[in-house]
Amino acid sequence: MGLEFGHNLGLRRALRGLPLSPLVPGYRRLVARQRALGLRHIGDALVERGRVLGVLDGVFEEGGARRRRHIGADRLRQLGAARGGAYGPLLAQLEAVQLRDPAALRRILLYQLVELLQAHPQGSDPATAVALGVCPQEAGPLVRVAAAHLRLDGEQRRAVEELADAWADGRVRRAAGLAALLPAGGGGDALLRRRLAEIAERAKEADDALDAAREAEKAGDARAAEDCMLRAARLASDCPRALLGLVRLHRAGGGAGVGAGPAAGGGKHGPAAGGERPDSAAVSAEAARPRAVLTVLPARETVTVALSPAPPASEAANGRRVLRLARVPGGPTGITEITDPSPSGGWVDPSPPFGQEVRYAALPLRDGRIDGPPVVSDVLLVAPDVWGLRSTTGRGRIEATWTEPSGALGVRVQLVGPGGPVDGADVRTGALTATGLGVGSYVLRVHCRYRSPDGAVIESAGAEHPASVDPWPTPVDRLDATAARGSVRFSWSGGDDADVRLVAWPTGPPEPGAELTDDPARPWPAPLPWETGEGGALVPPPGSVTRVSALAVLGPRAVAGPGLVVECPPAVAGARVERVGGGRARVTFDWPAEAGEVAATVEQDGASTVRRVVARSTYVREGLYVDVAPSAFSVTLSAAPRTPDAVVVPPPGGAVRVPEDIAVSYRIVPGARRALRRGPSLLRVTLSCPGEVPDDLPEFVLVARSGNGRDPVRPRTPTDGTTLLRVGGATLTPGSPVELPVPSGLRPPYALRGFLLGEGAADVRLDEPSPTTLVVR
Repeated sequence: MGLEFGHNLGLRRALRGLPLSPLVPGYRRLVARQRALGLRHIGDALVERGRVLGVLDGVFEEGGARRRRHIGADRLRQLGAARGGAYGPLLAQLEAVQLRDPAALRRILLYQLVELLQAHPQGSDPATAVALGVCPQEAGPLVRVAAAHLRLDGEQRRAVEELADAWADGRVRRAAGLAALLPAGGGGDALLRRRLAEIAERAKEADDALDAAREAEKAGDARAAEDCMLRAARLASDCPRALLGLVRLHRAGGGAGVGAGPAAGGGKHGPAAGGERPDSAAVSAEAARPRAVLTVLPARETVTVALSPAPPASEAANGRRVLRLARVPGGPTGITEITDPSPSGGWVDPSPPFGQEVRYAALPLRDGRIDGPPVVSDVLLVAPDVWGLRSTTGRGRIEATWTEPSGALGVRVQLVGPGGPVDGADVRTGALTATGLGVGSYVLRVHCRYRSPDGAVIESAGAEHPASVDPWPTPVDRLDATAARGSVRFSWSGGDDADVRLVAWPTGPPEPGAELTDDPARPWPAPLPWETGEGGALVPPPGSVTRVSALAVLGPRAVAGPGLVVECPPAVAGARVERVGGGRARVTFDWPAEAGEVAATVEQDGASTVRRVVARSTYVREGLYVDVAPSAFSVTLSAAPRTPDAVVVPPPGGAVRVPEDIAVSYRIVPGARRALRRGPSLLRVTLSCPGEVPDDLPEFVLVARSGNGRDPVRPRTPTDGTTLLRVGGATLTPGSPVELPVPSGLRPPYALRGFLLGEGAADVRLDEPSPTTLVVR
């Protein structure tokens, strides 16, 4: 067995030299799968670990107990079943390649190995080939022939890898362009040389068919010209002259727009090039078929293309080829194939050229080749409108939003109302705000602007959206509250044409000026359920803290207004007030639960108001004392408000009235000394009253009680002793003391004490002197 390339070894069509091209359709997809697995070449997927590849006269796995095993379709199937997983798609594709052409697997492997060796710095060293998995016996011949093999640049390598796909798809013009990049004669690759010759021959036949079509068209034979154009399109499916010629001839001849079956023409390239004409029955059936129409439906940034009516099942099985023809002024017509299917049937052009006029053509296929004249659509200007155009309205306001196509330069917006176009609207990207509008119906029109190929600006047909500005209430702009004893009176400004309601929102109130509609999901709160007091004032519940908001309502619409906090602290029970002398009064009460502080408000002499706040700890430790004048006063107790900046409404009641300070004072004035003896002592009784003297002043009595020892005991009550003197209340006058001599019939020592008797005694304070001055010895 020879160990050099060039020997006639291996399978039929085995290589006598290294391949310059894999010549396998789908090669680029195969390489993508290979690289996704991290493989250097396809041979890494063909052998088990520890074994090597033989590539001289086929593809073999060498090593192990079975020294040499040929890798064919069966072995690829076994490998796919054993490895599965990520390797499955790659091995399945290699199996399909091997079944189509037994020599193709070796071509691919050699092509990749040569590429790796030529790119490696030590590519001429047999050790490099061994490192790539080649058996040592074949590594030397492989690196020698790879070093002498033609080297391809990047553009040429792309051409040899794409050539098979272009040829398989019938894209002869593309294949001819790729062939022009390669060396003449195929660079020693016999299979490539034959393929390049076939491409050149097919391209020449297509050119001859185009020339014949041009001559027939000049002679006025439209049918013959169409047949020749059709033959050229079958020979070269990507020939722009043939495709555009078919569209032009079919439109000029007013064709039926449906596939007419095999057309005239000759050639040797399969059934699509047959030259027979349809018989009369076929012609009659064709004539009876309804005329097909190719409809185009612009949708946002795409265009949907569909045949109507749908083609028969026989034609649908072969399919259609759909092209987009874009006309560029002064330039060639652009041809783009549309392959994306539409879910509803037809095709979707995912990226039509904005600002250009396009046509769509659907050509019938048979066995993947064009098999008849096309169905051509009308001209479509690709200028889609905005979508998602919607609006919301408010008080003299319209706000609109939309989505603009990505290829639009911008939009032109027009708002037309009852009085004509509206100026001054704020237009932003995808939005508009117009304010100061009157009540009535409006129409919003939005036109998209696009740049055409010749530089002009064109507009879309425009999207329209109706909107209506309804009457809204005038909002309340200020809310005030005045607190009184147990009630609060509200006043406001604004809301002149509305039903103004005072409400408390269950959650946070909306911002003032917020526009609200009657929404069952969030209904407006009912007016405050407070009782109505005197003069229309409202009575908040004691202990409540309420955020009161104004709401201007007009029919099903309302506008939120300002708000304020009203707090009515809880009342304080068990209040008692008593004067303690020295211009002070002592206040006692039952501390209200959950109150941190209690405020005592003293009202005296009409306008004089004193407010004292005491914490619970201070009250328990020191009590509560207030400074007062002798005149009558009242003390109101309430829990201190907990909310800053609140309108505080004292709870009703709870005031303790203390009358004016009427005091009766008495003193025992010692008698004048006469020789060695003192004269009789005098009782001086003085009335102190800041205002008018009441009629029911109590009677003053002086009581004496003798003692059994040296220290007499003071009388405890008016009856606890001997009554010495009585002074009637009617005899007392402020500023005029009453003086009476103290009887001297008692034997010292004894103690004196004065008492007040009568109905008014509780309202009069008795100012007593020091007890030591009331003891007589």
